[in-house]
Amino acid sequence: MAAHQVEASTKGIPCREEVLCDVDWSKVPFWRSQRFLTAAILFWGFANLYMNRVNLSIGMVCMVRYETPNSTLAQDAGFAGDFSQPEGARKYQPSPGLDPNESVVTVATTGAPAGLQPWEAGYCNSLGLMAKSSEEGEFTWSKELQGLLLGSFFWGYLFLQIPGGVLSERYGPCRVIFFTMLPVGLLGLISPVCARVSPWLFLAVRVLIGVAEGALYSATHALWGRWSPPSERSRLVGISFSGGQFGNALIFPIGGVLCSTLGWDSIFYVMGGFCTVWCLVFWWLVADSPSVSRRITRLERGYLQNHVSFKDNRLKPPVPWREIFTCVPFWATLVAHTCGNYGLYMLLTQIPTYMKEVLKFDLKSNGLYSMLPYLFMWAFIAVTSLASDALISRKILSRTATRKLTSCTGLFMPAVCLVCISFLDCTQQMAAVALLCGTVGLSGVAFSGYMINHGDIAPLFAGTLFGLTNVAATVPGIVAPYVVGAITPNKTREEWQVAFFIASAVYVFGGLVYLVFGKGTEEEWAMPPKPENCNPESRSMVVMKPSKF
Repeated sequence: MAAHQVEASTKGIPCREEVLCDVDWSKVPFWRSQRFLTAAILFWGFANLYMNRVNLSIGMVCMVRYETPNSTLAQDAGFAGDFSQPEGARKYQPSPGLDPNESVVTVATTGAPAGLQPWEAGYCNSLGLMAKSSEEGEFTWSKELQGLLLGSFFWGYLFLQIPGGVLSERYGPCRVIFFTMLPVGLLGLISPVCARVSPWLFLAVRVLIGVAEGALYSATHALWGRWSPPSERSRLVGISFSGGQFGNALIFPIGGVLCSTLGWDSIFYVMGGFCTVWCLVFWWLVADSPSVSRRITRLERGYLQNHVSFKDNRLKPPVPWREIFTCVPFWATLVAHTCGNYGLYMLLTQIPTYMKEVLKFDLKSNGLYSMLPYLFMWAFIAVTSLASDALISRKILSRTATRKLTSCTGLFMPAVCLVCISFLDCTQQMAAVALLCGTVGLSGVAFSGYMINHGDIAPLFAGTLFGLTNVAATVPGIVAPYVVGAITPNKTREEWQVAFFIASAVYVFGGLVYLVFGKGTEEEWAMPPKPENCNPESRSMVVMKPSKF
């Protein structure tokens, strides 16, 4: 294999590179590569992102002291009636198989008649929810204050979406990821102390956690703009992003166990400590680009530098804001991202509440069944990312067709599932859980569509583009919980049905916009400037001296 030296210059900046020619790129490994290791580490980074975001949703259940009305206790104990009516108008009758003289407390503790599940007996039962005094919380926060605390994360989450992408493209994504995720872990560790001092101090901490987490998605897109060839982008980004759903799946059961055994504050200590350790691992093992990585092989470095348009030795042009905001495919991605997030954020924040109010699950069952939809989503993201890359690399479908197929599947199918869920009640618990798994799981298919479309449209500005779309897509995280709360004051199935219909309509709208206007090819304005004296057609390996990021 011959080696020689070349001189190159890009926009007046000299570069000196060692070139190795005639390389067989098909022999470059994937599963034992530095780019796969980077994806695996980012997988746990996104798991941390979501566990430190959602920990309050499960923690709130055991942090707050709830007062159970007599009517609710009677309903949970198995008394049948028209629960769609206002509470004062309900007429409770003993359910079949229950002794009308048996006390409500006894029934609530003992559950369904022997051999029958609650939904099989025709009534609902929240086993042990009122009987266990250990589940009484420490705080007496109002419903309004709880809503503010749960939504406060998203107030801060808006701020670093765009700056995070711009800073990553200018100073390197690794620095941005490390110096924003480290505060997430540290703030998590001090959260219990702040909550006990004042709920408003706790709210401020949650806002700051949101600010810090806001940079990870856009910085990750900037990182993959340097590390992912187009034929592997779905796989690498999919592996990374699927960690978020895996984290969602973990936090519900782990949070429930920690809460019931060690207390609510242990949720924040464990998740904050895990995030802090992850930051140290990330700093040690991940680099900004192949050319500065200390662990990458020469073969993999050459492969990436010949298949990724980003080059370290080129001056990055200024962000073309006018071209971005007049780009129709960008707006299609933004609309799809926002609509998809409305459904996801509504379910992320409301699944435990829905399971308690409509399906009548107890605390332990709530944590278990809230986990399942996100396990399905994690699996769908992983499988779909592999399938999407196969469709593109084998030329079965174009990149645009593949992005539209996955995006529309991840938007239209969840809408159908939500409509079906809206007609179910607590006598059909397992069917509702299965459809929730379908709703959230199928949403993961879109992670190989509009969620990675930014790198297709403009790899050089992928972080900035994702920051822009994620700003819009964060607004549903603020809006959806308030919409659901306003629609469901009486906690009835009919009220939840309206909330699900709204989410379904939003899903469908996003799918239609992307189907018509979405695109999977690089825009001309986003293409990097060509070197003046370097041959762009040269299939060569560039070896540069590694440096610390």
